[in-house]
Amino acid sequence: MDLQSPDDRQLIENYLNGDDSAFTSLYERYKSPVFAHLNRMLPGQSALVDDLFQQAWVKVISKLPEYRDQQTFLAWVLRIAHNLGIDHFRRQTRRPTDSLDAGHDRAGEGPMPHHQSEIKDLASAVAAAVSQLPEEQRAVFLLRQEGVAFKEIAEIQGTNVNTALGRMHYAINKLRATLKDWR
Repeated sequence: MDLQSPDDRQLIENYLNGDDSAFTSLYERYKSPVFAHLNRMLPGQSALVDDLFQQAWVKVISKLPEYRDQQTFLAWVLRIAHNLGIDHFRRQTRRPTDSLDAGHDRAGEGPMPHHQSEIKDLASAVAAAVSQLPEEQRAVFLLRQEGVAFKEIAEIQGTNVNTALGRMHYAINKLRATLKDWR
């Protein structure tokens, strides 16, 4: 964010005072990480991701008057989106995903063609292992894959940093155990 840009709190105040362009600025600032988070939670389910993405921003608008600076705005928005994803998981039967890289085009980069099948198999194995993690551990793992700091993950999950770190530790150990015999 450059020095001329208003901070999140100022944009929120401006929006609540009737400046719709202030919300547009917030949306533009945070739409990519929110969309990426939902894509990581629900790989290969683009229609569902689009729906939850829209629901998240509608909920942000409706809850904006309740926002307090107790956590970063991004963490607050990610928590809303995350909770919508969790609600979806609770309503649906759990199904393993096909690939962590669903929808990514790797043409012209990466490994030699004879290794691509092996990499695809590994990605599928990792995705299946991640989908089998307990809900809280899976969420921490996926958020860290997006580069979200543990402090923000703790805020998103409504817990403390040590709990978020512990969940990541257990997730990594379970993934290692599940994937130790892969090949």
